[in-house]
Amino acid sequence: MARRARTVSFEMLSIALLLAIQLAPRAFGGPDHSPLSYCSALYSNLSFTDRHAARVAVQALQAVQSYLGHLQLGRPLPLSSVKEAAPSMATEAAAALAGSCLSSRLVADSFAGRPVVSVLLNYFKRPQVINRVVTDLRKSCAAVGVPCELVVNVDNPHEAAAWAAEVEGGFVVPVFSANVHESRGYNRAAKVARGRYLVVWQDDQLPPQSGQWLIDMARVFDAHPALAILGMNTYRLCKLGEVTNRFGLTNWAPDDLSGVKWTFAEAVDFAPLAIRASIFADLGGLDEGLSRPGDCGIWGDWELCARAWMGGWQVGYMYMDGRSGDGQPGGTHSGSSAEKCWGRQQHVTSHVFQKRYHAAPIQEDLCGRVWLLNMLAFRLPASRGTCPYRSFPTLGWGNCSQPSEEARAELSAFLALQQPHLQQRRPQQQHARQLARVEGVPGRLAAGGCPGGVRCGA
Repeated sequence: MARRARTVSFEMLSIALLLAIQLAPRAFGGPDHSPLSYCSALYSNLSFTDRHAARVAVQALQAVQSYLGHLQLGRPLPLSSVKEAAPSMATEAAAALAGSCLSSRLVADSFAGRPVVSVLLNYFKRPQVINRVVTDLRKSCAAVGVPCELVVNVDNPHEAAAWAAEVEGGFVVPVFSANVHESRGYNRAAKVARGRYLVVWQDDQLPPQSGQWLIDMARVFDAHPALAILGMNTYRLCKLGEVTNRFGLTNWAPDDLSGVKWTFAEAVDFAPLAIRASIFADLGGLDEGLSRPGDCGIWGDWELCARAWMGGWQVGYMYMDGRSGDGQPGGTHSGSSAEKCWGRQQHVTSHVFQKRYHAAPIQEDLCGRVWLLNMLAFRLPASRGTCPYRSFPTLGWGNCSQPSEEARAELSAFLALQQPHLQQRRPQQQHARQLARVEGVPGRLAAGGCPGGVRCGA
């Protein structure tokens, strides 16, 4: 009886919320609402993507005068951010709009002199690694000409002087805290960071001096605009069907778009873990409600991945060659800290994760989406290719049967309809037709076939 009463109350609350939304006064302001009619007309005829591209072009034209001023004064031009494709817009038209409509909002990514990559480090009582982490990360970025910064949340204020000594040159950007630990530390560092990509780093890790991982990371992100997170530590293709994490090179051949060996994954671990800065902010960062200040951030990485998937974004994994440890045990793996983190704190955060995202339908559908993306994006090498879905630690879930070209085209169209933030919305009728053709994925084996009639359960 009590359960029925709670159900009725929940239904009444849901109805009340819906009515409140429907009866609330409508706000017609919104983004880019302008008092100038011709600006409003311009905004209404441009998609979000086209508007962003136009702003980048206009801002670049306006910056030409600044660059000329630097050169006239004999100053070297600062390194720019990652280059974007120039939009198909006549220079004269862009210049005409530069002083009005499209100058209402700046695109910070296109400022000259901004770093492309912000490495976020939460540091606590490991003085032996300070100089080496700074030196190796700087070398890694310089080796491939990628503008970087290292934003450090110094979580032990007694070591402020050691980090202040590394600030010269601008590569190191310190933030000083008092044992707030990972979730709050990384969120604080992200607020200070200016790069397009954030790379979560841990203070017991030493980076490779080669910067190839930075180039590969940028290539993957550039080729896959819906990809929000790219882990470089360990990963799981299907959390529901795997008993432990995977690591090392992926089994797939490099994908055609980026030329890099990587894979879509349901969940990836700290650290390193790269995420687009804009999406980190849009998702709300790491969940500080899962822990108290001073508690470790265990399960925060998986929770962030799940939130990205639920928000319509994608998660992947790429192996980083040459990364090593500092040879000392991690701060959360020894003594009372180990029990506090891997015992009590893991109990709290895993329980919250289970309540939020571990319902069977959600996990099955996420596993199916990852499988579908992998089937569309990758193929096994011609020789010695082992299907990752038929090898340990996957528990007999899925396989690597490739859809036909016709099925691939249909599935690609279906996935495009699921990314309204990347393109304009299609008619609902077309969405319904495409959805009807995609009847099942490996997580729904009992319900029938896989996309395009592919056999996926054998």
